[in-house]
Amino acid sequence: MNSDFKINADPRRINLLTEKFPNVDSQSLNTWVLFVQAAHEVYNGVSSRLSEYGLSVGNLKILMPLFLHERALTPSELAEYSGVTRSTVTSVIDKLERDGIIRRSTLTDRRMTAISLTDEGKQLMTEKVPMFIQLFSDLMNEFTKEDHILFATLLNKLSSGIERIKRE
Repeated sequence: MNSDFKINADPRRINLLTEKFPNVDSQSLNTWVLFVQAAHEVYNGVSSRLSEYGLSVGNLKILMPLFLHERALTPSELAEYSGVTRSTVTSVIDKLERDGIIRRSTLTDRRMTAISLTDEGKQLMTEKVPMFIQLFSDLMNEFTKEDHILFATLLNKLSSGIERIKRE
C-alpha cells in the first residue's frame, strides 16, 4: 500500500448528498465513507500481498482452518469456519485442488467428502502463515492498546447496525 495515502471524505460530496437527502446525518455519512475507503485499501493491500504467493483472501479463508485443525474437514465445516456459502467453498476448493494445494478424499462412511492439505499445501502454509499473520499485525501497528479496544467496540457496533438493517 502507498504509505502517502490518506483517507479523506470529500466534504463537497458529503454536503451535496446531505442537501439532496436532508434526513441523512452528514457525520454518519462521512464516517461511512471513511470506513469504506479504509476497508477497500486494506482489502486491496492484503490481496496484493497474497497474490504474490498465488493466493487470495478467499483461498486463505479455506486454507487457514485446514492448517489450524491439522485434519481433513468437510466442505460444510469449511463454509462454517470461513463464513461463506457452501457454493463459494466448492469453487475455491476446485481451484485449490487444481493448484495441488488441497485434495479431496472421502470419510470412512464414504458419503462425505473430506478436504485436506497436500504436502505442497502444508509447506505453503507452514512457510507463509507467519508472514501473513505478521502482515495483518503490521496493519494495526499504529494502534495503542486502547485504540484496539475502541476499534473492536466500534466494529461490534457496526456489526449490530448491519444485523438490524438485515432484519428491517
